[in-house]
Amino acid sequence: MKTFLSQTEVPWGWALKQGLGDPYKLHQWIWKALPGDPDASRDFLFRTDVKGGILRILLLSARVPSPGGDAEWKTTDVSGTFLGHGAYRFRLHANPTFRRSSDHRRLAIFDETKIRDWFVRKFADAGCELRDLETTAPRKLQFRKGGGAHPGTLCAVDSSGTLRVRGEAAFRATFDAGIGPAKGFGFGLLILQPVQL
Repeated sequence: MKTFLSQTEVPWGWALKQGLGDPYKLHQWIWKALPGDPDASRDFLFRTDVKGGILRILLLSARVPSPGGDAEWKTTDVSGTFLGHGAYRFRLHANPTFRRSSDHRRLAIFDETKIRDWFVRKFADAGCELRDLETTAPRKLQFRKGGGAHPGTLCAVDSSGTLRVRGEAAFRATFDAGIGPAKGFGFGLLILQPVQL
């Protein structure tokens, strides 16, 4: 269970000099901030936002980031009662995809109607009913995994809205696991604020 929510902010210019504009390198940098076995499976989700020349990183993890290093992390506990509300306002940075039936290859979705359908389906699987949904236009995001010569491409869509929880067990599991693919690249972390509907 991921029970710690941490945040750090670093100058965007510094982050670019460190190569952190590449989602794969950013993922590796965050992983190094978490104590424990570097070869263990990834047990965290993260989201980044750049505003006013500052890179803000939100991190949901099972471990508290180590003090020191390149960034100062502020950490709080995610209480068990936080996920017990009936409705939330949410934000989600997602990578909508589908599997092609001929070869089962995962492909990005760029059609806005299909993107909306993807969100509705994913939230239904998470035990939620979407009450409203806003999405940005899809944009391509490139990365180089392990310094490879050929870049990979992801589809980035930001969404926000309100949801009503219909299945608490599925909702809690989804909060912990994230929504959609490419979680190692900063997708899938569900940002929540309880609301009355």
